[in-house]
Amino acid sequence: MTTPLPYRPPGDPVPDSLTPDPYSPVQQPLSGAVELAAERGPVVYVPGAHGGFVAVRREDLPTIHTSAPVPAPSGADPQAQRVAAKGVFAAGAGVGAYFAAGAAAIVVDSLVKALFAGGVAAGAAMATGRGKGGDTYITHHHVANRWFGRSHTTIRNR
Repeated sequence: MTTPLPYRPPGDPVPDSLTPDPYSPVQQPLSGAVELAAERGPVVYVPGAHGGFVAVRREDLPTIHTSAPVPAPSGADPQAQRVAAKGVFAAGAGVGAYFAAGAAAIVVDSLVKALFAGGVAAGAAMATGRGKGGDTYITHHHVANRWFGRSHTTIRNR
């Protein structure tokens, strides 16, 4: 017997071999037609209706026709190429957004400076009172340098 015997306390009587043991596996009687393995051919075990496995001859199983296997494409994996292209695109978009933000900052800074300069010019024009009208004097200073560090200055008023 290959299975171990169940535990029995020392005081219990040992059952004799003629009475059936409720703890031992049930043995099937050896009756019926004898079938040799060489005569029946290869056997495949398939799941049965009651949870066990049933031996079925291989030629009795239904056959499924499959198509010829498709050869694997050579070269790089297309899915890996798509993932790599998405990564390169994301990196390029990030760098482009960085440069666009820098250019936008320069444009906004230039506009702020231009508006500030315009405001200063308008304030200076209002402060000098040029809008009242009056005499305007234009002074030209003309400086001509001569030989040996000598300079000549001419002032003209109009």
